[in-house]
Amino acid sequence: MNVIFGLVILISSILLLFINPDAMLSSMLSGGQKALDLSLKIVVIHAVWMGVFELLERSGLSNKFARLLRPVNKFLFGKLPDKANDYMSLNISANILGMSGATTPMGIKSINELEKHPDTQYAITMFFVINATSIQLIPSSVLALRTSLGSVSPSDIILPTVLATLLSSVIGILLVKIFVKKPR
Repeated sequence: MNVIFGLVILISSILLLFINPDAMLSSMLSGGQKALDLSLKIVVIHAVWMGVFELLERSGLSNKFARLLRPVNKFLFGKLPDKANDYMSLNISANILGMSGATTPMGIKSINELEKHPDTQYAITMFFVINATSIQLIPSSVLALRTSLGSVSPSDIILPTVLATLLSSVIGILLVKIFVKKPR
């Protein structure tokens, strides 16, 4: 894939160099500026959500939420270690709220906790599928990006996002339940 993208960039750069060299330089400079602006906005959104999760952990609300999700987690993953359940609950709730990048640290911590225990391959597989499909009721990261980039109606994506992620999550969970053996 990198080769394809590299060839596309190389060929388009060579063509622009011969067709319109002034446009090539201005396009490269403006593209770099846009990429930097977008990266800064994404970092700010990520920092805000990481702060929210730190507050949830310090206030103890994350533990209460993990206890609420325990029956759902037991149905999806089977028996889980307490620490892994806490991290998985935070990860899933962050995905539901659409905080995509902010879920990564909790996902890594939960996988590390699961790997310490035997017979957790099913839970790891299910967790991976749920993270890959992740139901999003409020796609907050995308809404924030659309708002910051000047979208006229940034919330137009909410219903299609909910429907698409719900369908992909249900199909993914069903496929794991059918094809992956759960330990007894």
